[in-house]
Amino acid sequence: MTSNIGEEIYKKSITIIDSLLKENPRFDGFYSEAEKAVVKRVIHATSDINYAEDIFFTNNSVQKGINLINGKIKKKEPLKIVCDSEMTKAGISKNVNKNIMLDLDCYIGLDYDVLLKKQQNLENKYEFLGKIKDNEGSYNNITKTALSIRLATIEKLPDIIVIGNAPTALVEVMDLCKRLYNFINYNPPIIIAMPVGFVGAVESKKLLYEDNFYSSVGNFGNFGGSSSAASAVNALLAEGL
Repeated sequence: MTSNIGEEIYKKSITIIDSLLKENPRFDGFYSEAEKAVVKRVIHATSDINYAEDIFFTNNSVQKGINLINGKIKKKEPLKIVCDSEMTKAGISKNVNKNIMLDLDCYIGLDYDVLLKKQQNLENKYEFLGKIKDNEGSYNNITKTALSIRLATIEKLPDIIVIGNAPTALVEVMDLCKRLYNFINYNPPIIIAMPVGFVGAVESKKLLYEDNFYSSVGNFGNFGGSSSAASAVNALLAEGL
């Protein structure tokens, strides 16, 4: 009963969003139908109609995402998703598409000592990582979020990387995945990145948009957040079989 009520509210919200976007030329003429579904779900999650002007998709990312999800469903394989924050992870719903198995992970909650041990274990295998401590025992200039997403990406080799909070995590992922591609031929099928804030958010998302190496979903500007990024994932899941 509760589920049906929630579904009815969602449908009503989408009807309202459709009416608000009816005369928006960018929304109508710029996005594919599948991309529109992503935009509308982000607007629904945030109540911010401005996303219709600011979400970007590169290298056919939405269709690639749908194909990826459908392939996982057919093969009965889990879809591996790595997130930069627990809030982003919590916003990704396992109920949107019950045909898909989700393997959701986030390392940000691990103690720093655990992260450092993981880093040290990987340094010998992946020489490009360098040492996280210099000769004097000081830590290199890396945030915990960036270190967390680095290690989660290397250990999990996810299908989708989701950045909902930290620009430093996005910059780290973009650099790391190119190095991993050269080393083990790994490139994440999709990066969904909507980091928020006044320091680095605009610049990091611009870098992603301009980098043809990645298939991505993101947004311009300093707004964004975990709910935005998670809802974009949910929209892709909903489009699956």
